[in-house]
Amino acid sequence: MNYAVPALIAALTLIVAGASAIAVPTAPESAVAAVFPPWWDREQAAAAVARSDGLIVREGAIATILVVRPAGPDLADRLRAHGAVLVVDPVAAGGCLGTGSA
Repeated sequence: MNYAVPALIAALTLIVAGASAIAVPTAPESAVAAVFPPWWDREQAAAAVARSDGLIVREGAIATILVVRPAGPDLADRLRAHGAVLVVDPVAAGGCLGTGSA
């Protein structure tokens, strides 16, 4: 039996639960880590960032975690409106971000 999918779901649930306590930066020019649904691909996540007027800085440990700089105010709200499951401080959530680049 393949346990990869349930293990991935459990891991992502723990990440979301743990990261929900991490505050989003309050400075309007601060970057955020946007976590999109794991069933999305990188192109869907990048398109959601573009619709949110965000600029991708780098990719996280998986393709649907993107570090984003704002091009205007209220980036976190716009990212959530376009599908982000979670928006967190990228420094505090550093373990999820990996070393990928955009």
